Amino acid sequence: MAEDKRYRILLIEDDPAISNVVELNLRLDNYEVFLAADGEEGLKMVEEVQPDLIILDVMMPKLDGWQVLMTLKSEDRTRDIPVIMLTAIDDERSKVIGLRGGADDYVPKPFSPLELAARVKVILDRVGRARRLSASEEREKAVLDQIPVQRGEAIKLIPMEDIYFIDTKHEYANIHTFDDSYLTTYTLAELEKMLDSRKFFRTHRSFIVNLRKVNQIIRLSRNALVVTLKDQKESRIPVSRRQAAILKDMLGI
Repeated sequence: MAEDKRYRILLIEDDPAISNVVELNLRLDNYEVFLAADGEEGLKMVEEVQPDLIILDVMMPKLDGWQVLMTLKSEDRTRDIPVIMLTAIDDERSKVIGLRGGADDYVPKPFSPLELAARVKVILDRVGRARRLSASEEREKAVLDQIPVQRGEAIKLIPMEDIYFIDTKHEYANIHTFDDSYLTTYTLAELEKMLDSRKFFRTHRSFIVNLRKVNQIIRLSRNALVVTLKDQKESRIPVSRRQAAILKDMLGI
């Protein structure tokens, strides 16, 4: 069922020209848009507006974007609001600071308003999907037998027993069968919640394996372990040292 909710976007930006362009494009996509001209005003408006997403400039008077981001992520009421950093600072260190500080995306200036709107949609779709999954978590865990994937215009359902392992690609989960792979619209964390934990095991932060498809655990060095799988490529999947002991117990090896 489609959601009737109209998303609320708070743009915290001190350049009126940029604010006007971004606001126009977002309103064309049927978002409610609210504007704040500096960090202090932005934090006050978060309480009033209760936005679904915040677009946050970095270089601003009174409070800069990093300070606003840290404040948002330190409060229980606001830490889960997705944030897109919008800034003229386009260096790797600043991106790492923003993303590690809890930002969901990072858009350097100059930017395309259409691209920004597309990134907003991707994040809000992900948040909406996560909320729906949370609301129906028990039902999903009980009935999920297949995972839908798309290749071109075709939709295909992959049975759970056909999955050998799952990894990440472009932030989404990539499902591997015996001799093929399929990109999903789920994140690895979302899929992990829906999988049967008695059959699927997260060996590493970026990998989940089907326990029934595991061949053996191999120690490559003192600190490097892998599991080999029974697929066509005899894939090797990394295993953290902490997870290796748990995995051995689960497999009885």
